[in-house]
Amino acid sequence: MINLLADASMPALAQLVRACQQAGMALQLETFSGRQPDAFQLARAQVLLIRSITQVTKELLDQAPHVCWIGTATIGTEHVDASACQARGIKFVSTPGVNAQAVGDYVASAVAALTLAQDAALTGPVAIIGGGHTGQAAGARLQGLGYQVHYYDPPLVAQGISQRDGMPIHANWQQVLASAAISCHVPLTRSGPFATYHLLDDASIAQLPANCVLINASRGPVVAESALRAAANRQQPLRVVLDVWEHEPQIATDLLPWLSLATMHIAGHSMAGKVAGTLQLLQQLLSWLPSSELAQASGTAMPVHELPDLIDLLQAWPTSVQPQLWQANEAPDWRTLASWVLAIYDIRQDDLALRQQPAKPAAFDQLRRGYAHRPELSVGQVQGGSWLATEEWRKRLKQLTFQFK
Repeated sequence: MINLLADASMPALAQLVRACQQAGMALQLETFSGRQPDAFQLARAQVLLIRSITQVTKELLDQAPHVCWIGTATIGTEHVDASACQARGIKFVSTPGVNAQAVGDYVASAVAALTLAQDAALTGPVAIIGGGHTGQAAGARLQGLGYQVHYYDPPLVAQGISQRDGMPIHANWQQVLASAAISCHVPLTRSGPFATYHLLDDASIAQLPANCVLINASRGPVVAESALRAAANRQQPLRVVLDVWEHEPQIATDLLPWLSLATMHIAGHSMAGKVAGTLQLLQQLLSWLPSSELAQASGTAMPVHELPDLIDLLQAWPTSVQPQLWQANEAPDWRTLASWVLAIYDIRQDDLALRQQPAKPAAFDQLRRGYAHRPELSVGQVQGGSWLATEEWRKRLKQLTFQFK
């Protein structure tokens, strides 16, 4: 019997494990709530499935002597001490790109809400910091809304990569700071030539143009809260959107009145993204198990071709998401596009939910645990006139992931 210990917020995991059990695999699932599993659970676990709020440290591993495989259903990996895992022979995997579409939707919703609030579209280019999966998804959405996008990614430039989807990739920090909007999509790294810790510090934020939109949906410490506090104190006219916080689960309560939008680290929490994370982790685990000492010792080794088709099992997963249909005989303007985005995912509701709760760590975590996972923009369907046949509009609707006929 292999003991799996998993974050209770992983949708579809119990159903998928049950299917594996029915196929003859000796798996046993136990779940934990909150940020960290307790010592009794860790002492029994052999496989650990987590999300970004669980910190895997040497101290945690000391309590988990039998763990030999750890998977995180997230893009980021800085919450796991990979060196400690390697030193103990623990296999560690992540799920890059799993929630990229949801994060792209989040950025589109933020820009849609802010521009409609001022009844003015962004005037000027948009900078995406980070040209990876989430950065590309955010950039595509903003291109679909009609904005000119450029990517800042020095590591990619160092590899000789100069564009993403026809948009330039560069290492010019001043070009970023001159943009009408900036959206952060980088991992948190504290050292090395491309460190991202406090990438946006006081000196950088002080240079931002008036009314600039700054979105952080990556990791809290990428944007220094002390720099935001200084900007608020000098009444710098910025529109700042924070989904992540430097000292999570404690949020900067003094900044809330100044922030344009504030949410509880849920940018990637679409139902499709969460289920995909669960699926990817279990697929990776099942691919590794047949040749592992753990499976041989527990008698659970099983050829991969004999395992149930997990993707087929998820086809019937109840997402209860209905398509959103729009009829447009003429090409939509920016206001119409923004309203379509908000009709599917309205970031303002999450902002309101955070502001209405006590600004305490327990309340922040409760909001995340109880979050009603939202649909993605891909449920949007557009029908209309001849404008839909043009190459430009087909490209833009695809960038927004809307379906069309």
